[in-house]
Amino acid sequence: MRLILIDHEAAFVTRVRQLARRAGVIDPVDEVADLADLAQVAQANPKASIVGMVSTTMAVRGAIKEFVQRCPNVPLIVVGGNDPDRMRAALGEGARAYIRRSDVGDELLSALEVVRDGGVFVPPVVAMRPGGEPLMTVAGPVPAGFFREDAGKQLTPRQREILSMIRAGRNNQEISEALDLTVGTVKIHITAIFKALGVRNRTQAMVAADWLDLPVVEAVVTSA
Repeated sequence: MRLILIDHEAAFVTRVRQLARRAGVIDPVDEVADLADLAQVAQANPKASIVGMVSTTMAVRGAIKEFVQRCPNVPLIVVGGNDPDRMRAALGEGARAYIRRSDVGDELLSALEVVRDGGVFVPPVVAMRPGGEPLMTVAGPVPAGFFREDAGKQLTPRQREILSMIRAGRNNQEISEALDLTVGTVKIHITAIFKALGVRNRTQAMVAADWLDLPVVEAVVTSA
């Protein structure tokens, strides 16, 4: 496997090279200037096993999506801050992993293993209140290969409605009121959604829905 970096900080690049050697990456860890250069390298070496790694500060809006369209067989790991919205945006554009810069030592090896096996890596993310107070913690790496192409087809119309509302940030009480369901029924549907998508929490469900490009369904109040 060949790891190619796009980053602006020499010390971080050195750190990644050390971690890559620890992960058993034999090939040298190379650098390129941007995603366009990475695409050129990938297209010039179609038989090589390449993984790209890019900082969020080095990828303008839409650049990840454009790269994935040009090089769909090259997994892209995005490096950023502890920002759930930015994580969802990167994965929504087709990145195969998002890791926190401050936790690269803990997350890079897992991310490499997951993307190498065809999966999508979602790190633990701590959401913060405006004052910096922890709001919630959501758990770890998604199992390799859990994003099946037919995952969305396993959802019922009602479950698609509920998933759309989860994506919009609605809690169980708000969903139950909007759909005229009991909170208990909503929880049953959510459990089934998690099972169909192969996820363990709401943030991972949002990421899965974004990554699978599931359509947003307008909630309609009907009987359960």
